[in-house]
Amino acid sequence: MTNNDVTNNNTAKNDTASTDVTDSPTDDGLGSRISHTVHTVANVVEYLRFGGLDTGEEPSPYDVMLRTPLVTLRRYFTAETRTSPDRDPVLLVPPLMLSADVWDVSPSTSAVAHLHNSGMDPWVVDFGDPAAEPNGLQRNVTDHVLAVSDAIDAVRRTVGRDVHIGGYSQGGLFCYQAAALRRTESIASIFALGSPMEPLSLPGLDLPEEIFSAISKLGIGVLSRTGLPGWASANLFSWTSPIATAKQRLQYLMALGDRDALLPRERQRRFLSNEGWIAFPGPAIAEVMESMTNDRFVRGGLVFDGRAVTMADITCPVLIFTGQYDAFAPPRAVRDVVKGLPHTEVWECTMPTGHFGLGVGSRANRETWPTVARWVGWIGGRNERPENLADAREVGLVEREPEGGGTVRQLLNAGTEGMLAAPGLARDVVGRATGALAEVTTEAVNQVPRLLRLERVRGSTTVSYGGLLAEAYDRDPTAVCLLYRGRAHTRADVAREVDDLVLRLLWVGVRRGEHVGVLVDSGAVLLWTAAALSRIGAVAVLLRPGSDIAAELRIGRARRVLVDASHLDEVRKAGVRTHVIGGSGSSEKSGTAEKPSTAEKSSTAEKSSTAEDLDSIDASAVRTPDWYRPNPGRGRDLGFVLFGDGPDGIRSIPVTNRRWALSAYGAASAAALTESDTVYSANALYHASGLLLATAAPVAVGARVALTDSFDPQTFWSDVRHYGATVVPYTWSMLRLLLDQPPGPDEAYHPVRLFIGSGIPTTVWRDALERFAPAQILEMFVPVRTDAILANVSGRKIGSIGRPLPGTARVELAAIDPDTGELRCDGEGYVRKAKRGDRGRLLVEVDRGHPYADDVPMRGVFDAHDAWVDTGEDFTVDAEGDFWPGGRSSDTITTQAGPLRPREVEDALARVPGVAAVAVITERRKVLAAIATKAGEVFDSGRARLVLEGVSDAAGRVEIVEVEAIPLTRWYRPDVPALRRLVTRAEQTV
Repeated sequence: MTNNDVTNNNTAKNDTASTDVTDSPTDDGLGSRISHTVHTVANVVEYLRFGGLDTGEEPSPYDVMLRTPLVTLRRYFTAETRTSPDRDPVLLVPPLMLSADVWDVSPSTSAVAHLHNSGMDPWVVDFGDPAAEPNGLQRNVTDHVLAVSDAIDAVRRTVGRDVHIGGYSQGGLFCYQAAALRRTESIASIFALGSPMEPLSLPGLDLPEEIFSAISKLGIGVLSRTGLPGWASANLFSWTSPIATAKQRLQYLMALGDRDALLPRERQRRFLSNEGWIAFPGPAIAEVMESMTNDRFVRGGLVFDGRAVTMADITCPVLIFTGQYDAFAPPRAVRDVVKGLPHTEVWECTMPTGHFGLGVGSRANRETWPTVARWVGWIGGRNERPENLADAREVGLVEREPEGGGTVRQLLNAGTEGMLAAPGLARDVVGRATGALAEVTTEAVNQVPRLLRLERVRGSTTVSYGGLLAEAYDRDPTAVCLLYRGRAHTRADVAREVDDLVLRLLWVGVRRGEHVGVLVDSGAVLLWTAAALSRIGAVAVLLRPGSDIAAELRIGRARRVLVDASHLDEVRKAGVRTHVIGGSGSSEKSGTAEKPSTAEKSSTAEKSSTAEDLDSIDASAVRTPDWYRPNPGRGRDLGFVLFGDGPDGIRSIPVTNRRWALSAYGAASAAALTESDTVYSANALYHASGLLLATAAPVAVGARVALTDSFDPQTFWSDVRHYGATVVPYTWSMLRLLLDQPPGPDEAYHPVRLFIGSGIPTTVWRDALERFAPAQILEMFVPVRTDAILANVSGRKIGSIGRPLPGTARVELAAIDPDTGELRCDGEGYVRKAKRGDRGRLLVEVDRGHPYADDVPMRGVFDAHDAWVDTGEDFTVDAEGDFWPGGRSSDTITTQAGPLRPREVEDALARVPGVAAVAVITERRKVLAAIATKAGEVFDSGRARLVLEGVSDAAGRVEIVEVEAIPLTRWYRPDVPALRRLVTRAEQTV
């Protein structure tokens, strides 16, 4: 069907409008003045009745080539195009608030007509008016992106050639998204007119960030349910420039007597003032704002149809159009697309016009469409590159100016956050402002509500992993919370998995307080298994693959274990009740777990002849026992048991719900996490950094977490782009592996703003800050079996672990003997406190009723009724109260020249130019410092010797050995046995 078959809706107007009133009046005589008045009155009547003047112009002809509930695909000038098969297909995509006729407003400004006359084959995506389409107001962005992708397929099938796709404003974003989803398949190039990477600017509006965010969330919350009518969209743009709009309308009314002067622009005026605007679906509004305000276009982590998508997958050439006077999509915001396109060329055409002038009007007719035609020809190899294009990367990026940091703005932001956080919290913020604000840095001022909640977590507080997941679900069940193996899972998906697993666990008899071992490879399965156990009130004993499973089960007091098929053999000899998890079942039905193959099922059945398959249980038939209450855990209850390796073998690391919550709120506050962040966990969840940093902190604020099965430095930046990771936890020297990789395109303009973890060597810290800027390093220290958390929030002092976070356990430095490391006491037997600048032992205050026998605290330390745990870690405190690590007291080496502390030697040598890594070991009664140098740099051993001599006599006698690299354990600590072998080989070659 062609648009020529539709009855012309201008017939009624033609009946009213006189064809004689177009003569220009003269000033001669009364008759001319009367004629002018008559003409004016006739034009006014036509304007009032029809909203404008009839121009008698006809739209360009087109055929409908595809019709679905979401899209109508138009092909213009079909009859002529079919006779010219060599024409390049160009697919145009309109923004949501404007109708598809934006590409054919009038014959004189028609984009499709100009492209056709330039030898192109123009196609147009028509989403229709959502207000007039069935369920149109329920459409989301995914619907539109998939529709554009379908249109690309239809054009490709019809013409047999790759398609050039282009869009105006949000239509350009749809082009980017569809190309990313398709990984550029069947796409020759992309051009975008005024398509910003952030929400459209509202000129003249300047509010504090958090207040603007709160207003936006409130408005979006309403609009996501109601949508935005077409008339409201038109007025929204008019209201941003009320004086200019009023002036234009007045000038138009004053000129109604001169029809000839008005007609050339009449179709364009009517289109932009009213007729071209259509409804904006509510769900699409919410999704667009979420992606834009969280910078997901640039960062990555876009989600379509359950798939995680990144614009970094776009590889075809891209052309952006920017308007010098565009107040809605400033050139800076449009040009930011460069950050999200590391693998393709990005060219820019700058025009002296505003937002609408880029795609509609005489300026577009003179510059935009001729440029597009030459662009398409250049991509096809038929002509030279258009002269008015510049490399967008060479034009340069302009960062957004930071918000003002004044006290009033900060207090307004903090107060707004408080009011959003919980009822009555704003009152606490005001009451504690003079104290809490003084304890945290400017960067963390917006985290005051979380710090207050952190302080409220007590032993009797009802808090648990399962409980915080349930709170997040109640806030927004549709929000994406987990990214894993390329798939995106919402809070509703995770809640469904957890609830289903809870029923299965109850069926096999898991009870509150029971210790249950967990051994699985899948990060997602491990996550919701731990959550399900937490929801019941059981203790998750997180076993380590490849470790002594029987010993860990015994130490963790677990009498049953949940295991996947790949680890059945490891637990068979442990003699505990075994349940197989992670196969088919509800996970398969919900689409959140991978379906096992027939071979896998057969293998599992053979291995699990003595194990119970949880997936075979019909969860819908399970009746919950009367004692079951979801999320009963309190702060004092044990929530997890982790494991580590110590001098005496495997040691357990008990984690109470209170400690887990303190880690959640403490890390979230120190890192200033928000819902817009994505935390990329490169460490397994059975490691403390994986459990406490990668899962606890994101759950506390509703941020996303992206899981990977293993850390691969070669694919790290690609994964970061794919998921849009902004915060990356690390352990020890993990970042050194990234520094050893050559810089690649994915690393440029990367989205990571913060690396957070503990144990980072100072050499790695400095190098990472320089290379990965503007990302910052947040070093933390969380003593084992305590509720203390120290964090270097400002990051200004490289090597320091900062200060205790407000709300966490109290710490003190006890004075120690410099030679023996023993605690020093005063005349009354109490332990002395170390002076500022002196080395001391870190003690952490604990509740007097501390429940664990293996953590018996010292009592009567500083007064008769206190209780403290000795961490075994030595520190110094500088004049500003920041803690500096000195290493474990037990690591001190006794030499003939006196005690030698390896940490002092390592820190000293780390300052020598060329040193990449250093580790101190003992070998055959000698103390050796193994040095690995940076690529292309020379290590000055003489300077290093002078540095050591300046530390102490014992340090001056340390032998220096150069090695190719410092081998690391799976947790990125120096692998001492492997390092000793390297040192031996190095000494033999000298």
